Amino acid sequence: MRHLLLAALPAAACAAQLEVLTLVNWQRLPVGETAVMEGGAVLARVSGPSSGYNNPAGLARLERPSVSGTVNAVEYTRVAARTPGGDATADDLGLKPNLVGFANTIDGGGGWSFVLANPITWSSAIEVRSEDDGGSRYDDGRSSLDATVAGLAWGGSAADTVDIGIGIEAWMLDYRYDAGSTAEDGSTVLTSTYTESGRMVDLRLTAGVQLAVGTWNFGALLRSPGMRLNDQGSISASSTSGDGTTTVLNHIRDESLGFDLPLPWMAGLGAAWRPEAIPGLELELDVAISGGCGSTEVLASADGTTRTIDSGGSTTAALRLPARQVDLRTVVNPRAGLRYRLPNPVFERIVRVHLGAYLDRSPVDESNVFSDLDLMGGTAGISAEKGPMLVALGGAYVTSGTLSDAIGYVSSPDTSLTPDLDATDASYAVRSFVLTIASSYRF
Repeated sequence: MRHLLLAALPAAACAAQLEVLTLVNWQRLPVGETAVMEGGAVLARVSGPSSGYNNPAGLARLERPSVSGTVNAVEYTRVAARTPGGDATADDLGLKPNLVGFANTIDGGGGWSFVLANPITWSSAIEVRSEDDGGSRYDDGRSSLDATVAGLAWGGSAADTVDIGIGIEAWMLDYRYDAGSTAEDGSTVLTSTYTESGRMVDLRLTAGVQLAVGTWNFGALLRSPGMRLNDQGSISASSTSGDGTTTVLNHIRDESLGFDLPLPWMAGLGAAWRPEAIPGLELELDVAISGGCGSTEVLASADGTTRTIDSGGSTTAALRLPARQVDLRTVVNPRAGLRYRLPNPVFERIVRVHLGAYLDRSPVDESNVFSDLDLMGGTAGISAEKGPMLVALGGAYVTSGTLSDAIGYVSSPDTSLTPDLDATDASYAVRSFVLTIASSYRF
């Protein structure tokens, strides 16, 4: 998939860098103090500051100013690779933001909010060493993709049981990929490095609705495609190969490529039910839809030079690295959430238990930048509320998108190390464990 220097290297040392998974899945982890414990299935019931991201209609019946914050206090991700040279794993452990928001009431009814959310936070790194009778190779790759959303939203009541909301969001995406390889095959030695990066800012509009009918609540959300405000991208690559008589130097550097990761339209539909036979129980099922787009150049083609040095002197020729592309497909992802209020207070606090599950199918149809990897997640948590204060502790487990993937490895085509070293395709698996702390306060 990631033939980073394929066009820039001589045929005798043809190299395709080790792939490091770069995921563009739209909800790898849910966002918001309740959503993060209920698989993101809160479209029909969300209220308070996190409504500014999940459904602005939830601000319609805001009674008091409130502030909320959610942080992934522990996020542990393991990326495992299986190659002919053996198995390799890479771990990422850190504290990562989730959502922080403030909401205030409006005279005459309704409310507004400002939120900072992080719907995409992904980083991975992996190292693989391969060695056989034909030679040896060392690959090192690192990738990251982060999205920060700053949103301003408003919600109000259109009727006794109908609430509506609108919002405006600025999506800021930051992408980076770094790779390096060192290989030796008989008399040929190869070293290569590669870096590509991109940043962009898009503006998006949102509109939402919530409807109450008896013991049922319904919700809907529409998020517009991204409208580009700013972008920048760059590629830098170099390699050196030699067989004792001839040395080949390759160099590419372009810092003005632009960066284009399409943000398609998104929509969600949700239904929540409070069965009268079980007081305190709430169930919700959502369907999240993201649109597709045609093939897009994430980073344009980059030009460089090849210099060959031998006993006869040196020659210089032009070379070109093909464009980095992505083709997104429409995906439909189900989400389910449950919360149950314990019948009796615990230490004078209202205690709720939360559970959730969701699928996050990859929107990537074809790409030589982003990985096509489906994910599935399970969430659980407990919250305690006393007066204006709510605190919650949640956990999530996210893994490759099917049961067989969860306990094994996923296939990743076109990740051969080098034909010269006789390495076949590698395979990968992803697992994340997340511990989340959330709190909200109503003034």
